Parts: sequence; structure tokens; C-alpha cells
Amino acid sequence: MPNEHHEYENLSRIDYPKVEEDSEVPKLSREAVRVEARAGLEAIRDFITRDEFIRVLGDLYDQEPEQRDEFVRTVLLDPEALRDRGITVPDGIKVQRSQFGDHRPTIFCVTKLMSDGVRKVTYTFDNESIPAPV
Repeated sequence: MPNEHHEYENLSRIDYPKVEEDSEVPKLSREAVRVEARAGLEAIRDFITRDEFIRVLGDLYDQEPEQRDEFVRTVLLDPEALRDRGITVPDGIKVQRSQFGDHRPTIFCVTKLMSDGVRKVTYTFDNESIPAPV
């Protein structure tokens, strides 16, 4: 099967280190990856389950699906707009646009970089998702 190249549109907000596809990933033991991944996901969980963030998610999903991308760009990706809503993104966590080569309906994600500076854990929010009532 040939290696397909996917074009991604407007991912300028993704500013984590970019790694060449076939380059060697820095070494982390399997246990270190497990521990850091769990800690990273817990940090993301603690952030995205805050009342203020849940309210912003409610505002996002109240938008018509075709308007959600603009909401993400003008609210979730804007630190000042987040601060106006009582949200400060913790150090080491990023809210950013996301897109996958298989065109999943992801509209944004929250990520935390691991200590090797390459691996990261990510929690994605899809355009078609509707959060559970709080």
C-alpha cells in the first residue's frame, strides 16, 4: 500500500515540535510512557471538567454544527476570550485545532506534551459530539 500524504488545512495553531515521519523518537521506557500518559490525561481531565470549561463546551455545542469551527477559533483558541470566561489554560496544556487524515469530525483538542518533547496525550472534541448533561 503506498504511503499517502494528507494535506491538512490551517493547522497553524498546532505549535508542538514537528517530527519527521521516519525519525527516531526519543527513548522513554514503557513504564515512563505509561506513567506520563496517565498523568497527562488526568491533567487534561482536571482542566476540561472545570465548571467554566463545561460552560464553554455547552456554548460550543449550542452552536449550529457549521458555526462551531468559528466558535473554536474565536473563543477556545483565544487566551483573552477564555480569560473573559474565567478560564486559564494550565501550563503544559494546549487547546488547539486538530484534524486527522481520515477526516474524523474533530473540531479541537486539548493536549499535554510528555517529557521527551515529542510524545503527547490528546483529548479530542468532535463536531458531532454532544456532552452529557452536568
